[in-house]
Amino acid sequence: MTTLDKQRRKKLQALVDKDYYYRSYFDDDIEVQSTGKCGHGVFAVRQFLPGELVMEVTGQLIPKKAYVGSEYVMDLDEDWYLEPSTPGAFMNHSCSPNCELVQLTEFSLGVVAICNIEPETQLTFDYAWEAFDWNPKCQCGARNCRGWVVAEDQVKKMKQMAKDQKKKSR
Repeated sequence: MTTLDKQRRKKLQALVDKDYYYRSYFDDDIEVQSTGKCGHGVFAVRQFLPGELVMEVTGQLIPKKAYVGSEYVMDLDEDWYLEPSTPGAFMNHSCSPNCELVQLTEFSLGVVAICNIEPETQLTFDYAWEAFDWNPKCQCGARNCRGWVVAEDQVKKMKQMAKDQKKKSR
């Protein structure tokens, strides 16, 4: 088996998206669509008011002891992670989010509006990740953007790690 080059992978992915709709989702309230700069995101189809449940996030439960890494995993409780299914897997981070995650049931999370959200607005929440060398740079564009996808109290640590990494690469 040969590895796929970038151009062929992109072309084949377009066929998968067209024929199987893995990256598609829509209902009367939300839809998954391209963000342009950050892959795909979840967007409001209608207005949501503060405190209103936007959607339930369900998916595969993964014991924390067996976790090996994923871009999408969400912290469910002290023993479990939730690998969200579509559309939850496409919720993007923002340092100035319009939604927050709450635990709805033993096995699911809820996305709740924390401000007024107008139709066609991307729905976001703060991932609030711990600082590690693999944390991506943030692309949210918010006025208060922290620069990395980390929790606010982790910014100082992330800046130090970036500084140390820069020194090592010289």
